Amino acid sequence: MTHQWHDSYRHEKTPAHHLDPRSKLFVGLLFIGVVLLTPHFNRAQAIGYPALIAAATLLAGISFKPLFARILTILPFALLMLVSAWFSHLSLTRLGDVLGKAFYSIAAMSLLILTTPFPDLLRALEQLHLPRLFVMFLAFLYRYGDVLYQEAVQLERAWTARYFGRFWIRQWFHLGNILASLFIRSYERAERVFAAMQARGFSTGAGGVRLLHFSAGDAVFVATGSLLLGLVRWGRF
Repeated sequence: MTHQWHDSYRHEKTPAHHLDPRSKLFVGLLFIGVVLLTPHFNRAQAIGYPALIAAATLLAGISFKPLFARILTILPFALLMLVSAWFSHLSLTRLGDVLGKAFYSIAAMSLLILTTPFPDLLRALEQLHLPRLFVMFLAFLYRYGDVLYQEAVQLERAWTARYFGRFWIRQWFHLGNILASLFIRSYERAERVFAAMQARGFSTGAGGVRLLHFSAGDAVFVATGSLLLGLVRWGRF
């Protein structure tokens, strides 16, 4: 279960990629929890939280470009929050705190996904005793995302091949038909994929590509990450 369209960095050889997924999941969720429970960002926190994300990105050997691309996915929601803040007379400081929490949380989860194979992440969630139905839902969502992407690429090629330099605004009138066709095609292909999975003995468990092993390096990583988060959150600078 490998999708190259968003798994470009999951097979790197840095120490971050060899950590146990449970340790990375714990530190990532701890980071998000600490950030969300911070009432207001002071100067140390406003600098410390992005500095931790930048340091983790550099140590993982990941380019900042895909990280920024994932963070910008919440930009439409940020614009909606700006409009809502304008109507509710929310202060700029409070709005900055809310946007900062959203961006930092998305960045932390993006780092986790970019450094962890998704089957291993599912195995970690399963071993942490999350409901099996929830784990299965994530697995199917992951597979269906790739099916949707491949069908979208084919439709884009077909649309481009039939464009012939016509007036581009008229082409957008057919966008509704294209989206409907995309949904139907991806749904039918998803059914074929599921039938093939059943024919190959699909199990409801989240099978991973390797056995998970919590090592001394994972303990050091968890302790160091927790200590740095505690210093940024409750330290007096």
